[in-house]
Amino acid sequence: MDKTHEIIYEGGVTVVKFIMKPSFDQVKLIIDDISENYSYEKRLWDLSEIDFDFTTEEIRLIAEYGKRKFTKNNKLAVFATSDLAFGEMRQFEVYREEEISTPKVFRDKQNAINWLNE
Repeated sequence: MDKTHEIIYEGGVTVVKFIMKPSFDQVKLIIDDISENYSYEKRLWDLSEIDFDFTTEEIRLIAEYGKRKFTKNNKLAVFATSDLAFGEMRQFEVYREEEISTPKVFRDKQNAINWLNE
């Protein structure tokens, strides 16, 4: 299986840089990996180099899965450049938001990082 992503920790932010589009199951494995092995209080999902395209139901299920895994206060910024990915991630934002988690979608990576560090 080809590598879909890389995870780096820089400047207090855990960055998931997608190299190729992950499957629904791969996204769940990435969430597992981050929740168990990385600081997740500030996360950036960089979708700028892939065609991110999931169904509304898959987006809802991914959001629900993340709610069960990330149990401490956290912020999630999503950097998406394509219109489709941006729109889908805005749906994700609605499904994912809860008292301890604040997601936000950006078209500019630096704005996303600035928001995480506020």
